[in-house]
Amino acid sequence: MASICRECGSPAYLARRGVPQSLDDLRSQAHRTIHYSRTLGTKPYGWEYPNGDDGEYETLSVPGSLHVNSVQTYEAAGLAGMGLIQAAYSGIRQHLESGAMVEVLLQFRPEPLDGSLVVAHRRNLSPRVRAFMKWVEGVLQPYLE
Repeated sequence: MASICRECGSPAYLARRGVPQSLDDLRSQAHRTIHYSRTLGTKPYGWEYPNGDDGEYETLSVPGSLHVNSVQTYEAAGLAGMGLIQAAYSGIRQHLESGAMVEVLLQFRPEPLDGSLVVAHRRNLSPRVRAFMKWVEGVLQPYLE
């Protein structure tokens, strides 16, 4: 199973600031991000992007228009046009499909994150455990790529 982060903004925000085509555009077009962190008052992480084919990531400091610690507020601020967000596809899929959010910087889409179900041992799994694993996979599949 895998999940992936998407970079996006509302159509109104992108109409005001322009659609960034490169990391340099984030600065030259005076873009703003919505900063998210679990604890308010901590330093924002910045705009994370993959750095080539080596699997490494770097962070670009982009000014923020708001700093939040709630996923719901983070998404709502992005929808309201307050700035760009980097969010899990599973959380914003419906907004991308409806056109309420537009994905940007596709060339900097991070690699999917793997997810696993962990069991005590693989040999002789009971039919109940196998059934549960299959059920969980089915439930999560629409939210993962």
